[in-house]
Amino acid sequence: MLRASDLWKQEEQQRTANMQAMRPVLSNLCSQIKTHAATNPDAPYMAYDVPTFVFGYPLYKHAEAVQYVKETLEEQGFKVWIAYNGTLLISWIKSTTKKPVPPKSGDYRPFVYDEAAMEATMSRLR
Repeated sequence: MLRASDLWKQEEQQRTANMQAMRPVLSNLCSQIKTHAATNPDAPYMAYDVPTFVFGYPLYKHAEAVQYVKETLEEQGFKVWIAYNGTLLISWIKSTTKKPVPPKSGDYRPFVYDEAAMEATMSRLR
């Protein structure tokens, strides 16, 4: 009996096989990033054009390849944006996260601790 999960697995295996061509592309990209980071320490970003085909590997859909490279780099901690027609903008700027500030209360009134005032308040509540 045919199951939908079998078809999904087959489709994912086929996509993974097609993306085998991205291995040399990713290794080339990693070496370019290392070179760029070493030569330009003041510019922690670069642009990269994903090739439309790789010699010796099966053809792939360019849009899928761009998305695959983007997801792979984001998993490695890079920030990636798709600029235009397969050009990726890659950044490795360390993000600075601020601590969340709790919202301010609108009904805050300063209260000075006074024993007589506390007793008067408690007597009103009873």
